[in-house]
Amino acid sequence: MKKYLFFLLFCLPGFLSAQTEIPNSLDGFAEASWGMTFESIREKFLSMATNPESKEKIELLNEKKEESLLIKRNGIFYLYRFYKTPELLKEVRPKREGAAEADPSIDGQTEFRENGILFSVGVTFNLVPTEKIKEKMEKKYGKPRKESIGDDKVSGAAIWELVERRENPPRGGFAVVWREGYKKAPYTRRIDYFSANLKEVIAKDYVDFFSVQETKTLRDLIP
Repeated sequence: MKKYLFFLLFCLPGFLSAQTEIPNSLDGFAEASWGMTFESIREKFLSMATNPESKEKIELLNEKKEESLLIKRNGIFYLYRFYKTPELLKEVRPKREGAAEADPSIDGQTEFRENGILFSVGVTFNLVPTEKIKEKMEKKYGKPRKESIGDDKVSGAAIWELVERRENPPRGGFAVVWREGYKKAPYTRRIDYFSANLKEVIAKDYVDFFSVQETKTLRDLIP
């Protein structure tokens, strides 16, 4: 989880500010919208997995409450990642008494959130030539905004920005197709999807988190 938060906060901010027109915004993944709670998505998949009329094969393989759900769907692995406000921020950002958290919504993002909300989905599958994955993505989202290639000329990533910035807060998200070398050619086994709006929420939380941590340390120091 931590490596995805690092990537989200420090590797993507410059990319998200440059694009002005998008073919369509990325408001979630499949049936799940960004900001939906852990419990609501868990119940959705449990219902789908136990539905005798369903033509899909769905398994809930692993779960970490309020943090992640690993789903196997028709042979493909989907890791749903959730975010909740760090406990330390409860002191400076109390949750309003009697105020239920909206679902699926991220309204009230300045409050303390006890429930994990969906901010990212990682998709893992068998190796496929990267060009075939890119072709599929481009048919749906258009050309990637940015591509990076490693020193080995094979590894790297392509990033699609699918953010509607004319709305406040911005709506949408972005997709990252990862490249890796196999038989000296670029292949892909993973795609990550992230919420653009929740990126801002997480970034603010982390600034506040370290500010509160510093304040507590100074307060608790023995004179």
